[in-house]
Order: sequence, then C-alpha cells, then structure tokens
Amino acid sequence: MFAHILVPIDGSPLSERALRHAIPLAEQHGARLHLLHVSAPVLSLIAGGGAPVRDAALDAAWLAEDRKAVERIGKRARKQTDVPVDVVFRTGRPVAEIVAYVAEQGIGLIVMTTHGRGGFERLWLGSVADTLLRQLPVPLLLIRAARGAARGAARGAAVPEVGAVLFPRILVPLDGSPRGERALDAAAALVGTAPTALTLLSVVHPTAAMGAKSFPSAAERTLCAEYLEPLAERLRTAARSVAVETAVTANVGRAIVEHAKRHDASLIALSTQGLSGVQRFVVGSVADKLLRTAPMPLLVLP
Repeated sequence: MFAHILVPIDGSPLSERALRHAIPLAEQHGARLHLLHVSAPVLSLIAGGGAPVRDAALDAAWLAEDRKAVERIGKRARKQTDVPVDVVFRTGRPVAEIVAYVAEQGIGLIVMTTHGRGGFERLWLGSVADTLLRQLPVPLLLIRAARGAARGAARGAAVPEVGAVLFPRILVPLDGSPRGERALDAAAALVGTAPTALTLLSVVHPTAAMGAKSFPSAAERTLCAEYLEPLAERLRTAARSVAVETAVTANVGRAIVEHAKRHDASLIALSTQGLSGVQRFVVGSVADKLLRTAPMPLLVLP
C-alpha cells in the first residue's frame, strides 16, 4: 500500500492527465495526494546579444502566474475526491526539487505523464521522467501522452469509469534476475485486492535457444516450467489470475510491446535494471525503449 502519492505538475494540460490515474489510486490506497509544481527562474536575452540574465520582474510575474495555475489544479482535484490533497509550489531545478520532496515526505509512488512539452520550455515533464528513473528509489507510474494530444489533452486517453479496476490486465517482463522480479511485488502492491490478470513474459535470446535440442520450443518449455511457473504460483490468488509466456527474439522491447498489445494490457510493470547474460536482457535499455514506444502506462522500478 502507498501512503503518499506524488503527481508532478508542470502547468501543461498534459501533465494534469496523471491525476486521472492518481486520484483513484489514492482512494484505493487511502493515500495522501501531493501535487508538486517546480517553477524555474526565467532567463531573458538582452537585445543585441550577450549572455542570458535573470529578470527579477519577469520572474515574479511568472511565479505568480504559475502559483495561480497550480492552485486551480489543486482546487479541481479536491472537488473530485475526499482524500487529502496537498498543493506544493517550489522554485529551482525540477529533478532536484522532486527528489528532495520525495525524501522529505516519504513518497511511495510517483504518477506522471512522460511528455509535457508544449511550445514553451518551462513545461518540463517531457525530459524529467528519464532523469528521475536514474535518481529515485520509488516506483514511477508513467502515463504516456499520445502524439498530437496537446490540443485535446483535457480528453486524453480512455480512463476506466469511477469504481472500475484501473489496471485489469498487467504484463510483467522478466529477465531471470531478482531485481527484475521486484516488478512483480510492485504490480501486486499497486492493484491490491482488485481483480487482475497478470501475464509473466520472459524473452529467450536466440543464442540461448540454440543450445536446445528442439529450437526454440524446448528452451521455452524449460523456461516456463523451471522459472515462470513457480513465480506464477506464488502470485495467484482468488482475485488474481497469472499466465506465463515466452518469446524468442533479440528485440526485447518490440516483443514486450507486441505481447502487451496482443493481450490488451492496461499496464506494463518492469524494473529498469537487470542482469545481463545469454538468457537475460538488460532491462535498463528496454525500459528506455518502452518509454518511447509503449502506448499503455508503465510502472517502472528504478
């Protein structure tokens, strides 16, 4: 269970889309919801050239505008839920301030969009997610913004109705490492007792499968029997079904996305760091690819 959930807000409509997942999650977990906006000082260019300088008056105007925008977001959020909602406004570098806030408040989960860029450089979420994955110890639920969604961001992608299960079908890619398996516990914690169908996917590299007597079916059967099935049995409950699958390919990222689409997965959960080897893949590079190609939300454990 998560007691404190953080939603970084950069002022763009796209960044607000994270609230459509964060609010029902906060209600499910009985969590306090934190909305954090970090406003970076404005650097202006002097007419005629020269180095950028800080304009105090412009800074003050932008800060006042940012504060009003964030307070409006918080007001709308409080109307949608009975869970406590804290609206926090800070100035500085977004990543540094988010990392500090997570430590100060004991944040257990961050929910954010992975693309908040607009026509203004002050909308920073698009570049922050990648950096946070390398600096934070807590899971991030990343909501990917559809291309060209800026104009229609208020509508955004489909979100379950009130009271519906947020993530009924979850795909968990595994690489054989204990670190990779942490995603299983994170996914279970996220959905709690809600009815959920998990699919555990392990990708067999062609080099590893070549040693099997019957390529590639023998390698796949062995992987399912000796690795995936024991994990699945541990996770099965009355409300949670667990299936296991394997794929033989060197393109791990593509295989994960294809399996997710095939099973209509509502979430992919994975760790960003695994052990490399013949039968394992380096999850760090795979997570980077999924951030850019997977159309569904990602639950990522740094």
